[in-house]
Amino acid sequence: MPDHLLAGVLGGVLAALLGYMLFGAAWGWLQGESLAYFHREVFMGSPLYKDRILSLCVLSVVPFFHLAFKWKKDQFARGTLLVMILIVLFIVWLQYGE
Repeated sequence: MPDHLLAGVLGGVLAALLGYMLFGAAWGWLQGESLAYFHREVFMGSPLYKDRILSLCVLSVVPFFHLAFKWKKDQFARGTLLVMILIVLFIVWLQYGE
């Protein structure tokens, strides 16, 4: 893991996407639907669940932040923290900005 801010941002975005995909796949499996259905109908089609799903995406970045901080990769940790903050700000905008 390189100690660069951009690498941390990329790692944070990938971790958030991975969390989204895992949650969507698990939800789809439990409901007997596809990941595409989850994305189209549950995430994009329902404003009620967007903030909760994005909150899970933020939580999926936390282990990357923790490992980077533990391994003294400060710039990488800052990048992942930046992604978490931006997602949280987007969640706040979704809740109060529309």
